[in-house]
Amino acid sequence: REQLNSIGTLLGKQKFITALTDVNGYGLAGHLLEMCEGANLSAALYWNKIPFCTDLSYYLKNRILPDATFRNWNSYGSKIGFDKSVPVMDAFNLLPDPQTSGGLLITVNESHVAELQILLKAYGMEKFAEPIGRMDEKAEKAIFVYP
Repeated sequence: REQLNSIGTLLGKQKFITALTDVNGYGLAGHLLEMCEGANLSAALYWNKIPFCTDLSYYLKNRILPDATFRNWNSYGSKIGFDKSVPVMDAFNLLPDPQTSGGLLITVNESHVAELQILLKAYGMEKFAEPIGRMDEKAEKAIFVYP
């Protein structure tokens, strides 16, 4: 859908955005990991804030996953940690999933979150305006997933 990518050019011109990438074949975790390593930071990812597509439980229950999910996980899974209340098998199946449709991963300084939310809402993307994590000082794991 055109709406998904129409905002990318505008976002790329915003001085308050510190990083911006399209999530593609490496999955959400792979692209977040690239951001972390490039900035020498770690990320806290909030599992319950990640918007997933509807009817996902059918595919998870039937183990219908792209093969690249496993290759992605094998290449960077050791850099990801999990809180014990996070459904690790679901996270394993979804965070390295290579299937996307133009989704963007954006980082901003905390003081600019509201500014980004206003911009996203103006483009009809209020569903994606809620932060799904934060960047932190470098830790043992590059990404730690919280509930």
